[in-house]
Amino acid sequence: CIPYVEKTCFTQQTEKCHDVYEKNCTSVIDEYEERECFDVTELICQLVENIQYEMVEETYTVQRCTRVTDRVCDTVYDLSVSTKDDFQCIDLEHQYCWDEEKIVKDKTCVFSVDFDCGKHKNKDGKGSVKCEKVPTKKCYDTPRKVKEETCKPRNSRYCEKFTNEFPFPEEKQNCHTEPMKKCELETRNRPKKAKKYVYHKDCKPVTRKVCDNVEKKTLKPICDKIQKKICSYHPEESCHEEKKQYCFKTEKIIIDKVCVAEKKEVFDETFTYV
Repeated sequence: CIPYVEKTCFTQQTEKCHDVYEKNCTSVIDEYEERECFDVTELICQLVENIQYEMVEETYTVQRCTRVTDRVCDTVYDLSVSTKDDFQCIDLEHQYCWDEEKIVKDKTCVFSVDFDCGKHKNKDGKGSVKCEKVPTKKCYDTPRKVKEETCKPRNSRYCEKFTNEFPFPEEKQNCHTEPMKKCELETRNRPKKAKKYVYHKDCKPVTRKVCDNVEKKTLKPICDKIQKKICSYHPEESCHEEKKQYCFKTEKIIIDKVCVAEKKEVFDETFTYV
């Protein structure tokens, strides 16, 4: 018998996974306070007194005057806030994933030995059988289906409607009292030059800045990282060896020694008389 070693190798598709972190975003409404200012032109008004003289013929008048007040209004501006519906949109990034079926192949290889046997003659003329080792390799694939997750980044537009405050300057009247003279004429029989007071409104423009705090809302993205596993398949080969023997019969000349007894002839020399 001739000893030989048979080697069998298996190629197995093994799954290897690792953690990845992907970006996942959502939208929130961010509230903040904003200082807004406007340049306005206000009108500051007052009464201007003018004196006119009036002649009374053949009589004279005694003027009796009293001080009274008159209501005068200034045009000023304050900030008012109006609420309006605000429609805002932002782009959000997220992951779109799906499962794909893939075919992987497990490979099995058997490494063995064949024997080539034949007769040949030695120098002494005796024939014998001699076998030579011929290495062989036989492989076959075993396909199987696996599912693998595939992801791609995708952008989607998110819109939301909410209420925002919008400031605007509003005109209003700031009224106050101004002193004025109210006079009465008393007629007498003597010519008299009388005073007549005439008032007119005199306004001066004054520029100033009006400011106020307003609450505003806006959409903003908040992103965090989510953990997921990405798996792939890699071939891994494992082999084991088995010791075997190949046995066969061969011709062998055996010389047997055979012994044969020798034959001897015996002559009888006895005479016979007649």
